[in-house]
Amino acid sequence: MLMPTPSVARQFPLTPEAELLVWCARTIVSDDLKTRIRHQVQASLDWAVVLAMAEYHGVSHLLHRNLSTICPNLVPLEPLAHLRKKTQAGALLNRSLAQEVITLCEAFQARGVPVIPIKGATLAVLAYGDLTLRDFTDLDLLVPEDSVEKAQVILSALGYDRRSVVAEQSDRHHDHGPHQVFVKRRTLCRVDLQWVMAHQHFAFRLDRPEFWARRVGVAFANQTVPGLAPEMLLIVLCVHGSKHAWEHLKWVCDVAEFVRSHPDLGWNQIFVHASTWRCRRMLYLGLSVAHIMLDAPLPAAVLERLKTDVEVEALAHRMPASLLSDAHQGITEEQAGALYFSVKDSWSERWWLGLSLCRAHSPVAITPPSWCHGGLLLSCLAQIIVPLHREVKRLLSPRIRGVINRWFAFIGEALTSRC
Repeated sequence: MLMPTPSVARQFPLTPEAELLVWCARTIVSDDLKTRIRHQVQASLDWAVVLAMAEYHGVSHLLHRNLSTICPNLVPLEPLAHLRKKTQAGALLNRSLAQEVITLCEAFQARGVPVIPIKGATLAVLAYGDLTLRDFTDLDLLVPEDSVEKAQVILSALGYDRRSVVAEQSDRHHDHGPHQVFVKRRTLCRVDLQWVMAHQHFAFRLDRPEFWARRVGVAFANQTVPGLAPEMLLIVLCVHGSKHAWEHLKWVCDVAEFVRSHPDLGWNQIFVHASTWRCRRMLYLGLSVAHIMLDAPLPAAVLERLKTDVEVEALAHRMPASLLSDAHQGITEEQAGALYFSVKDSWSERWWLGLSLCRAHSPVAITPPSWCHGGLLLSCLAQIIVPLHREVKRLLSPRIRGVINRWFAFIGEALTSRC
C-alpha cells in the first residue's frame, strides 16, 4: 500500500519518532493521517524516545488520546499505560489549576485590579475545546504595570510567596525578563505576573490599551474569566513561540488548534495589529510553522501573503529543531538572537539589533548561523564593534559608559519602538 503524502512538503526530514508525534499532536486527525499512524506504530520505533519527546514537547495528552483511539491494539502495552497514567495525572492538575484561575480572577476583580489569564487553562478551552488536552503547569496573569504592587498584595493574601530572583534565573523553562513569580504555600501552584514578554535582545509589551479594551469572556467550569480577544491572542501566541525559537511542539499546536477552532478570525485586523506592534514577521513565522508542521487550516489569502516572505518561510522549516533528523539544520533557542535579527520587520530595526548583539559580544553576531540572512555583514560588523567596545570599556569611566548606554537605549527605543 502506498503511504499518503503530507499536505505540506518539509524541507528537512523528521525522525520516525518525531513523525509519529507530529501526526498525533492535533485534535482532528484525517483518514490519511490515521493510516500513516497505524503504519508508523508497527515500524521499528524507540518508544522510550517517543515518550521522552512527548513529555519534553508537552503533547503527551494529545499523543495518548490519538493512539488510544486510532490504534490501541497496535501500540505496545507499556508505553500506552505510561501515557494513560501521565494524562490522568495531568488532567487532575489542569482541573485544579483551572479552579485556581477562577479564584484568582474573582479576587482581582473584587479589589478592582484588571487581570487577563493568558495561555494555560483559558487557552486549553479556547484552542482545544478541552481543559485536559493542553499541558500547562503554571498560571500566566497579565496585569497593568502600574497595578503590580496591588497584585502582589492580592497574591500574598491568597497564600502566595514571591519566588527569589536566583530561583527565577535558574529556571530556563520559564520566561525571562520583567515578570514576577509567586508560588502558593504547600502547593505546586505557580503564578507569573506579566506585563512585558521579554528575552535577551527582545521585548514585546503585553500591557496594551487594546488588550484591556477588547477583553472577552472565557467560560469554563460554569464560570467566566477575562481573556484576550482572539485576534490579539493569536498574535501573542506567535510572538511567544518565536521568542523561544519554537523549541516546544506544544506552542506550534497552540497556534494550529487556535486557528482550527476559530474559523472566523478577522485576518485584516490581525495583520494591521501585527504591523502596528512591529511583530508582523513573527506572526508570519508562527503561522508558517503551524501550517508546515501541523497543517494549520489557513485561508488561501493568508497562505498567499505568507509565500511573499520567502525568508520567513525558509526559517519555518527549521523548527522545532529537536524533531529534525539532523538537529544541526534546525534553529535552537540558543540562537534566538540571530532569529530575532532575521525576522525584524524593517532593516533599520534589524541593524540596530545587530549593533546591540555586537556590543553584547554575542556569539551569534561573531559567528552567525548559516541560515541567518545578512549573517556575513553582521559578522563583519562584529569584527569592528567588538574590539572597539572592549577598548571603550577600558578607557572610559563607568559613569561615562552609563551615559553612553542610556543614550544608546533611548535611540534604540525611538528607532524600533520595541514592539
